[in-house]
Amino acid sequence: MTETETKLYNELQQVLNSVADGMCVIACDFTVLKVNDAFAAMAGVSPDQAVGKKCYDLLTTDICYTPACPLQRISHSGQRVDCDIILKNSAKSEQYCILTAMPLINQSGELSGIVENFKDITVRRQLEQQLITMNQTLEKMVAKRTQELKEREQQLINLLYTDNLTGLPNRLRLLRDIAKAKVPVIALINIDGFEQINNFYGYAEGDFILVSLARLLSDILPNPAYRLYKMHADEYAIFLDAQNTANLPKTLDDFDRLAKSIATTVSSTSFSNNQQDVFLRVTSGLAFATSAPPEKLVIKADIAMREARAQRKPYLFFQEAAGIDARYQDNIKWARLLQDAIKYDRIVPHFQPIYNHVQPNNRHYEVLARLVDNNGNIIAPHQFLNIAKTTRQYPAITKAIIEKSFALFKNFPGELSINLDVEDMENSQTTTMIQEALANYNMCGRVTFEVLENHRLESHTAAVDFLKSLKDSGCKLAVDDFGSGYSNFAYVLSLDFDYLKIDASLIKNIDHDTHSQAIVKSIVNFAQDMGIQTIAEFVHSKSVFNAVKKYNIDFSQGYYIAKPSPWPITND
Repeated sequence: MTETETKLYNELQQVLNSVADGMCVIACDFTVLKVNDAFAAMAGVSPDQAVGKKCYDLLTTDICYTPACPLQRISHSGQRVDCDIILKNSAKSEQYCILTAMPLINQSGELSGIVENFKDITVRRQLEQQLITMNQTLEKMVAKRTQELKEREQQLINLLYTDNLTGLPNRLRLLRDIAKAKVPVIALINIDGFEQINNFYGYAEGDFILVSLARLLSDILPNPAYRLYKMHADEYAIFLDAQNTANLPKTLDDFDRLAKSIATTVSSTSFSNNQQDVFLRVTSGLAFATSAPPEKLVIKADIAMREARAQRKPYLFFQEAAGIDARYQDNIKWARLLQDAIKYDRIVPHFQPIYNHVQPNNRHYEVLARLVDNNGNIIAPHQFLNIAKTTRQYPAITKAIIEKSFALFKNFPGELSINLDVEDMENSQTTTMIQEALANYNMCGRVTFEVLENHRLESHTAAVDFLKSLKDSGCKLAVDDFGSGYSNFAYVLSLDFDYLKIDASLIKNIDHDTHSQAIVKSIVNFAQDMGIQTIAEFVHSKSVFNAVKKYNIDFSQGYYIAKPSPWPITND
């Protein structure tokens, strides 16, 4: 080799060694003619050791000895070859490479060898594999988390639509099922007096009974088409989709038999826990709808159930013609009317004189509540007082009557009688308001508070304490409607009452009813012996008025004396 050739050879070797990829020149018989340092390092030998050896003895690939071998492919096509290969050196370590093989053509146009370039992508492949593994792991984690979320979602759905105590579907689920039904039919089943069972046996026993009844009702259902639900508190529901109106007659007959069976079976079953037998009664309300909101159907069944209880029947079907729904709508109307009257200050006092037989000029009036409607009509208390108590609006009525009557009588001579209910006396806000009003208007010595005899105040400690405080402050106390209840004379003495208002049932016929006369006479004798004054209610005629005086009753009150009237008082 001449000096020039040697120089060119060395320069070529330097060029090859400057390339980061492995470079190798191979003859057509697979003999290695030239390598760079990168290829020698890949093969695990020195460059001098590589030259002269067969390429497959230095680096084995997965395509050696196959038609995919680059040299064989170039021999057939004479074209460049690009492919991915895995190299294994003498140490058996694997390297991932991109192989680019170029044909070497001599001056005769014949293939004299190939030049191979090995680009090492092992690290990249490892990173890719790690990424694939990470993706696979992430996919598994996502799949697992997705499954957990689905399970949690199902748990939440179960919690939302399931009663925790019995495991039955709840009211929300019933409304959902009704909404999907074509012709829904339901029965609401309520335990009679369950609150007393809880109070007597305890809540643990109550829960046991609720679970046991759920099992019993499940066993009574004719087939799986009937679904049992646990509603609030001590109430259950049975639901069936009749599918079409043609099926309704038979379905309602089936529900009729089912309601009878439930009432009979439950009442004859002993619910035993802790060796104590408990017997139940249930009342059911049944309703169906061909087109109605789910809530409306449940309300109808509830109305029927309450009506059945009022009529002491084991069950009733809801019937529009029965006027049950109209009655409830009327209650709602009165509740709204009362709410408006309180809001717009249309609760007013009327005054009815209590006539003193001995001192006719003494002014004494009973205060009676009246409601003024939007049209100015005066409405008597029997139409709204019970609704006021049910809707918790009664304290507002008491407050209006106390404050308005005290303000009117502040500078007006005379005494007032005002009715008090147990609800008033056990409401701390109401009792505080009464005591403040008595002090503000200086009315303690001029007010008598009337309490119904049938309240049985012995069991109402707070009420008794309040009445005693009123008495201590100078107010007087009266027993209203005395003779209508149990007429407990000891009860009258225990609270040191000042007046007995003899009930209208004994006064209205006193002019000719000997039975009433005998009872009134004994009441008056008792009252006189105890230093208590008597007032006759419902004095509606002259003959009754004369009889009242004849039996030495101290006061008369009734339409014969005067009707209740608004302020200013004209009937003295």
